Amino acid sequence: MTSWKLRCTDCGTEWILKVSYDISDLKRIYHYCPVCKKNTFHEVLGKVEEKDTS
Repeated sequence: MTSWKLRCTDCGTEWILKVSYDISDLKRIYHYCPVCKKNTFHEVLGKVEEKDTS
């Protein structure tokens, strides 16, 4: 699972999306924003390195 940092283009909220595929080629995605309470465009800011918990 890969974590990606996204930012809502409407309200500016940044959050982490966990997906099983590479979205680095995408500049933005259309996704639900819990702050705006609607689907909005989100900028893909980059991959988030996860800490090893072993």
